[in-house]
Amino acid sequence: MKYYEQIGKKCLDITEQIPFEIPSNWEWCRVRNVSNSYIGLTYKPTDIDEKGIIVLRSCNIRNGKLALDDIVRVSSSISEKLLIEENDIIICARNGSKRLVGKSALIRNLTEPMTFGAFMAICKTPIYEYMFAYLQSDLFFGQLRDVSNTTTINQLTQNKFNDFLIPIPPVKEQERIAFKISQLFQELR
Repeated sequence: MKYYEQIGKKCLDITEQIPFEIPSNWEWCRVRNVSNSYIGLTYKPTDIDEKGIIVLRSCNIRNGKLALDDIVRVSSSISEKLLIEENDIIICARNGSKRLVGKSALIRNLTEPMTFGAFMAICKTPIYEYMFAYLQSDLFFGQLRDVSNTTTINQLTQNKFNDFLIPIPPVKEQERIAFKISQLFQELR
């Protein structure tokens, strides 16, 4: 089977990039086609203020969930797109430790406004449950390893992340997959 990608007026053969066959009612997509992602807030030490907004950092992601026992707050102007919303996914995009790049958490039950730091990224997508399951997968981490081996910096750039391939099943199948994975993670904890 051949796979093609339409970019503007060009139609490119991407068959060699496809990691495995998927059912005929699924589609291979680029992450950029199903989500928006952004790199986080840059702030100065003088912006830190205990009455400010929480800035999530990589240490705030533990086992796919938020851990708020070590937070930083800042009082500075924050762009609307950098404000975290329910069902956003935060991702560690840069870290001194290569093994921490790519860890993620699905945002649930926001209790107050939050943003995220410059070494983090946010993924906003209507298929957040399925995307979060993808971000825990060998497929995601395999693609991350492939791009990580091309640089000495431990990072996942937005361009690289947006180019990652993700298999997209029909909506009902996405829901079933995300639910089953969630159940399995609950059993592991």
